[in-house]
Amino acid sequence: MSDEIFKYPLDRILEAIGSHKGIGKNMWFSPFREENNASLHVDPVKNLWFDHGSGMGGTNVQLVMMVRHCSAKAAGEYIASLSPTLAQAVAPRTEEKESPIDIRRVKSITSCYLSRYIEGRKIPMELAKEYLKEIVVYNRTKGQHYTLVGFPNNLGGYAMSAPNGFKSTNKAGITTINTQGKVSVQPSSKRVAIFEGFFDFLSWQVLQSSKTPTCDVLVLNSVNNLERARAYIESHDSAMCFLDNDEAGQKCTSAIERMMKGKEVVDMSDLYGQHNDLNEMLQASRGFTAQMHLSPNL
Repeated sequence: MSDEIFKYPLDRILEAIGSHKGIGKNMWFSPFREENNASLHVDPVKNLWFDHGSGMGGTNVQLVMMVRHCSAKAAGEYIASLSPTLAQAVAPRTEEKESPIDIRRVKSITSCYLSRYIEGRKIPMELAKEYLKEIVVYNRTKGQHYTLVGFPNNLGGYAMSAPNGFKSTNKAGITTINTQGKVSVQPSSKRVAIFEGFFDFLSWQVLQSSKTPTCDVLVLNSVNNLERARAYIESHDSAMCFLDNDEAGQKCTSAIERMMKGKEVVDMSDLYGQHNDLNEMLQASRGFTAQMHLSPNL
């Protein structure tokens, strides 16, 4: 296992698994149990931890092994997934095996099959074509071709989905969009709107009746990508969280609140409280159709 894995900061790992800081220098609430007073101490210089409640301690890898009940190898892979730099360092030899998807063609959406899928989610095609692509992929494992909807991410990959519920990616990553509607890693406003999936982002644009966002947008493409978005989130003064109404979405919102360190974080899930996500609410709502025409700017 790479030495760089053991150097990854314990505080970042504790935040990623849902723990938070307590009163006292370098004290954290233990991820092993419910407690009223923080009992887990972190030594940031040695990157070691000690849990006073159980008398146990060790490295960051050992912490992940205990929390996730996994092997050292799996713990190392989890830590690597929290950092794009680490992921690139440890993943190249296994990338080919882990991603059997080859992209064969990327083009504007022309397929009636995909158009019906998008319109069924009440997303106007004029909006969809601003942000989505029609992608033909080849699955080497199954020896089959598939035509999917693709949403580009910052790494040059795509988050892909199909009407049958199939989801995939050829390169996992977040997508950050500026107020001009372009993928950009540079913030263009003081506020960021955070979405789990691209259909939720597009649904928000429909509700705003605008092709371009009024603030920066972060699409995680998976809540597992949250740590990759840390620097981008922290560069803003406030955040609006449009995450799913489930346990994973709630934990993600809480983690964002900790990242923002007292800055304004608004949980927007009450807006679609009777539904799992924003797109489900849009599909159930009256007055919005896929034939709507949106303005370039709000």
